[in-house]
Amino acid sequence: SRLRDEGHDGPIRYLCEPKFDGLSVELVYESGRLERAVTRGDGHEGDDVTKNVRTIQSVPLELHGDPPTELAVRGEVFMPKAAFQAHNRERLERGEDPFANPRNAAAGTLRQLDPSITAERPLDGFVFEVLDDGGHGFETRHDARAAVDRWGFQTDEHARLVDDIDGAISFREEMLDRRDGLDYEIDGTVIKVDGRDARA
Repeated sequence: SRLRDEGHDGPIRYLCEPKFDGLSVELVYESGRLERAVTRGDGHEGDDVTKNVRTIQSVPLELHGDPPTELAVRGEVFMPKAAFQAHNRERLERGEDPFANPRNAAAGTLRQLDPSITAERPLDGFVFEVLDDGGHGFETRHDARAAVDRWGFQTDEHARLVDDIDGAISFREEMLDRRDGLDYEIDGTVIKVDGRDARA
């Protein structure tokens, strides 16, 4: 492989995760408190959705433990399948148009101008990546994920660290089998090189 050709002789492990079909958000914390939440937008500029994200119970307003003074993480906001179906039934009973799918429901809800409307809708979310940890520099994605758990973020239980690409392929096949039984939509799997040096 290219890594071997470049002299990387350590194990090349992979962190494997479901690819959530929701709305990507960046959460910025200062001194352990949620300061900003922004959508990915076009990759350069997103929407400020801080007021709405504050209403999502699974997003901590204050972190536990001893997080960095400045911290930015990426996560996915979604509407669970069961909650989506119940919410659509309620909309129909009120004479409102139902949402087409859970992703549209999450995106439309997060972009509401009135946070009280967002608060009434059943949004949930997972954090899956540390974008900026104030210079801490985790050696592996797996280490960063463990820290995210300690700080009080909700993470998906299906993520798995595997020892080689065969393990990553097995994970993908397993998620294909489990897909219909999950309470959230996925549109694939994400396979990430775990080690910082190998990733670079």
